[in-house]
Amino acid sequence: MNKVNAKDLLLVLVVTVSWGLNYPIMKYVVNSYPPSAFRALTFIVGFVSIGIYAYFKGISLSVISKERWPVFKLSMFNMVGWHLPMIYGVSMLNSGRAAIIGYTMPIWALLASALLYKEKINARSIVSLVLAMAAAVILAWGSREQWGNHPMGVGVMVVAAITWGIGNAMVKHTVLALHGVALTFWALFIAFVFFVFFTVAFETDQWAWPNFLQWLAILYGGVITFAVSYVAWFHVARKLSAVSSGLSIMLVPVFGVTGGALVLGESVSMADISALILILIAMAVVLTPNFKIKDFFQRKSET
Repeated sequence: MNKVNAKDLLLVLVVTVSWGLNYPIMKYVVNSYPPSAFRALTFIVGFVSIGIYAYFKGISLSVISKERWPVFKLSMFNMVGWHLPMIYGVSMLNSGRAAIIGYTMPIWALLASALLYKEKINARSIVSLVLAMAAAVILAWGSREQWGNHPMGVGVMVVAAITWGIGNAMVKHTVLALHGVALTFWALFIAFVFFVFFTVAFETDQWAWPNFLQWLAILYGGVITFAVSYVAWFHVARKLSAVSSGLSIMLVPVFGVTGGALVLGESVSMADISALILILIAMAVVLTPNFKIKDFFQRKSET
């Protein structure tokens, strides 16, 4: 795993905040707008924004022939396979709780890395995953009465998390000469094509011109959630291990819960606060290069 620097931590912060706030924003929109159509519009804004940025920065978007299939596979798992079930899962569940299920992703990334790429599972990864998953369980238990009416939503979000976990492992273990900006551009474009197909196939009777607030959400999703944050995310995911990059954004559901409280009036409980503490500890364990589990327990025994 490469050493984490200040730039990486800043990128993690950008991704965490923007993706966390995206959940209540998505929930607000899909209550009154067809999910696939909404996501297709955000993908357009996303890849056009990145294309403009690449043009002015002189970044080539061309993909050499041997990398086209790997880029397509990464796009299918990290964009289509994640966003398609996720956007419908958000429409069925409380926004913050949907984020919680989605961000069980690190456990699936760990399993995918071990099973598909024979990546070694060390003690730090296990401890961090246990802490992070404990936080998710606390939040899940706190909202169990709400989930009982939406079993399909829970299942859909689990599928989304598993798919993204596999995609996250694939990103780390795929060597590409392609610039991260170009990778993001093509991932968004490929996802756009698939979402257009889904909205044409299943949502034509729901189509409508977005209102002002819906356009704001589309612009936020396209520019901030996709164009800015996915470039940052692919940088982090390609540099860190699958588990570390996944755990580094485990604060996203906390921002999702908080954003839901501010935007949609959803309550913040002691479960949310407890989960935040556990996630902070999990992030510290996995992202602190010199942290040793055995040294931690040795210091505890000495005191």
